[in-house]
Amino acid sequence: MKKLIFLLCAVFFLTSCSFLTEEEVTLYLPSSIPVEAMSGESIYYTLFYFDGGGIRSLHVPSHVRKVKISVKKGRLSLFLIYPAEGFTPLSSYHEPGMDRSVSSFCFSSSSLIEFLMDIALYSSEVVGNLSLSTLLSCYSGDEISKNRFLSLLESGKLSLSSDLKGELFEVRLENLIYGRWTSDRDDISDVVVSSGEVTLSLYEGSYVFIHEDMSMIVNILVLEDGSSISKVAQFPSWY
Repeated sequence: MKKLIFLLCAVFFLTSCSFLTEEEVTLYLPSSIPVEAMSGESIYYTLFYFDGGGIRSLHVPSHVRKVKISVKKGRLSLFLIYPAEGFTPLSSYHEPGMDRSVSSFCFSSSSLIEFLMDIALYSSEVVGNLSLSTLLSCYSGDEISKNRFLSLLESGKLSLSSDLKGELFEVRLENLIYGRWTSDRDDISDVVVSSGEVTLSLYEGSYVFIHEDMSMIVNILVLEDGSSISKVAQFPSWY
């Protein structure tokens, strides 16, 4: 009997400690994004998030725009929501002391948060202790040089005085259909093609533009050396 009581107390203690080390965060997803506005349909999301200890994923149906998840207290949490397939994710984060309702999702920090999630796969402790708000108060996520950031982070030399600004590259696209190409991000201007080619100023990362009239999509990947890869395809079938 004494052993049973001891075991029950031990289980209660461990469970209580588990509850104390986690907190619930509510994510309020955007009611509409450019891709939805163009298609006139609500679309599903795939949520990937770093809960302060590991990477998790969750399917979010098209009619759901409010999601509750558990994250570790005292750690940075990261959130990426991918609309359907092949489009730019929106991102947000939660730090200790912040409101547990997260509603500020944007595109501009997504490439950085994707990068941090990659690092978290093998170094969750380092990522969990970062102050992302401090970093984003100095730079937009797009303009941060990922290699320079990683080098300084791994060497322990990352500081407020670190120069992390990456290069803005001139990216030339050829053989595009004439007309207006609209970014799937609301912070990037449309591109009008009138001669089959166009030059864009872009940072390292991935970008998507859509030709609504022709139901075409172009995916652009800008590499760290300024070279780029682009692929034109039909818009996904759900459109």
